[in-house]
Amino acid sequence: MLRIEIQSPDLEKEVDALIGVGLYPDSHTLIIDALEKLVNNKQKSRLDAAIQLYQTGEVTLGRASEFAGIHRFEFESILKARGILKIVEVGSVEKLRKVFR
Repeated sequence: MLRIEIQSPDLEKEVDALIGVGLYPDSHTLIIDALEKLVNNKQKSRLDAAIQLYQTGEVTLGRASEFAGIHRFEFESILKARGILKIVEVGSVEKLRKVFR
């Protein structure tokens, strides 16, 4: 179960007011709703995070596009529009030379 302690008296008053007017039955329901909306509505943040993970090599292009919630080709297009080079993995220099001989 999620347990959050509100450290801000003003925020606590706002939460209590939302519960008081009947928008939420309790603070747990309010917090779950707020977190779900944050995650679902932050597509740009998810995209930015996915790009960061991709650029640092923590995830592949395919996995980054999944994390961002978009098709891989759309993700590649966004990278290109932002001037971010696509990471292409190749084998050794010797293998690469053989391909281009």
